[in-house]
Amino acid sequence: MTDVSKVEAVARATWRVAYTGIIPDEVQRRLLDTWYSPESLSRALAAQGSSFLVAESGGRVVGFAQFVRRSAESVELTRIYVLPDRQRSGVGMRLLGAGLTEFAAEGLKYLTVQVERDNRNGRRFYERAGFAEPRELTQDVQGYALALVQYHRPILGSTPVIGQSIT
Repeated sequence: MTDVSKVEAVARATWRVAYTGIIPDEVQRRLLDTWYSPESLSRALAAQGSSFLVAESGGRVVGFAQFVRRSAESVELTRIYVLPDRQRSGVGMRLLGAGLTEFAAEGLKYLTVQVERDNRNGRRFYERAGFAEPRELTQDVQGYALALVQYHRPILGSTPVIGQSIT
């Protein structure tokens, strides 16, 4: 995938919905401008140990996920977003399932994710996908303290896949 502007558009549309009332608008803008600039996304696509998956429907990018290998046994889901009008349609689970399939084949054992503590929809998604052992933490990002919950799940075993192609 070379058109990172489509990924940026999904992030911007999704963040407005996901983080309203959780992360102040100005902080959202600052983080989006930093993390989803064409340069930052290009680095993410090329980063060693990173897998970047995109979900398309009718030629339109509707979601994406990035996974980063952290050790010989573990990988972290660093971002997953699906357009608001496509949420609860299985796109997120298919992106997650595609990643789990890839990592099971590599012999990785654990997947972790961090989600904003007050992001109830995100937390429900991860809990339905088999993530457990929540641990609260705080992370300073550009001068703003994010209140997070970190979850873990095994990779081998239950893979939440519902058939749709992920490119």
